[in-house]
Amino acid sequence: MAKGGSSALDAQKTLFECLDINCTVRRIEARYRNSGRGRRRYPVRAMLLALMLMYLLQIPSITMLSTMLARHGEYAELCGFNGRTPDRTTFSKFITRAEPQTVEGVFNELRSQALKMGLYGRGKVKVAVDSTFIHAYSRRKRKASVSDRGARVGKAERTTYALGWRAHIVATEAKLPLAYTVRAANVNDKVPAPKLLEKAVKQLKRAAIGTLIADAQYYWEGFFNMLKELNIKPVIPAPPQIKKPIIHLKVKNGFIVEGGQELVKLYHMRMMVEQSSNMERNA
Repeated sequence: MAKGGSSALDAQKTLFECLDINCTVRRIEARYRNSGRGRRRYPVRAMLLALMLMYLLQIPSITMLSTMLARHGEYAELCGFNGRTPDRTTFSKFITRAEPQTVEGVFNELRSQALKMGLYGRGKVKVAVDSTFIHAYSRRKRKASVSDRGARVGKAERTTYALGWRAHIVATEAKLPLAYTVRAANVNDKVPAPKLLEKAVKQLKRAAIGTLIADAQYYWEGFFNMLKELNIKPVIPAPPQIKKPIIHLKVKNGFIVEGGQELVKLYHMRMMVEQSSNMERNA
């Protein structure tokens, strides 16, 4: 793994060592105790830290998360797995058992502690908003519906659909999440974005959001008006069909970004973060 990856691992190790998630761990463990005997399960704390790591490293799916943990022992050890690591189905069952609201609750606990530690910095910060697909555990019978009743079919990848959820998140350029929520996979990313941004703005104490970077799917006039009221600079490219974009930034063919030099540079900053995560996973 590259030197940059090692320094990132050290920072995440320091963060995990300082965070206290005992209350959430006890709540989830209580659900397992009431479910009867079964096979030896993975530690609840390790499962929660792995899901947190998924968002810190911007890993797009629990399938890739399970692959990364299996390939990179240092990350598995960081989360607390001893030898064997969970597969995608295990993560899906865990999220179903814990419920998305509980997973969201542990995120809130971690964020509060990170804010007290001053990890979000001072002054104006750059943030990005995006969503990640999470596969749901599905078991169909002749007269029964899916096991995970809240999950819905939605877009998992660019051209594929699956049953699951979408985790919507606002994160800083340092890969620290500010606001987080889970919705069914068929909910458009635009729907939770305004309230998610409001949560992010309220969370910062020593800093303020100066710039928001997002994909073209967040391009709509109402969102731009909200950013203007909050004095946040938008870096959101217009879709190809928009003839007169609100800002001088446009995306073509899904990848090519054209516009003002400063805006393009800022937008590529977000893409570089995603590329660095891909390199860590494939190292």
